[in-house]
This record gives sequence, C-alpha cells and structure tokens, in this order.
Amino acid sequence: MSAATRYKVSFVVEDGSHSGAIINMDHRPRVGEEIQLDRAVYEILEVEELIPPTDDFGFLHATCRRVRNLP
Repeated sequence: MSAATRYKVSFVVEDGSHSGAIINMDHRPRVGEEIQLDRAVYEILEVEELIPPTDDFGFLHATCRRVRNLP
C-alpha cells in the first residue's frame, strides 16, 4: 500500500449503545486506538478488511467499545 492510502472504515459499537459510523481515514486504524464518535470516546477492539485493498484505497470494519463520555 502506498503512503497515500485512504480507508473507509465502518465502526460498530459492540454493545449497540451507539449506531456506529462510516468514516474516511488517512491511516489504518489500530487495535487500542481511541476515536471520537459524537460526544464519546471509543477504543478500537478489532479491525478487519472487508474488501481486498487496492494501491490507494481500503475498506475496513472496526469493532469498538465506549471508554468515556465527553463534556
């Protein structure tokens, strides 16, 4: 994959407390990384490829859990 690879990532919250999101990212998300969805922070638990990547695009699925709410 090139340095300019873009990822479309489907985020799903494991307990269903958030409807999730599809987000464009400029890096492949990593297990343990934290992301913000609305007014809460989530930890990524697992990342899977949904479609084999091309030179500049990857489509991924990430499962996450709520870590904390934001003020």
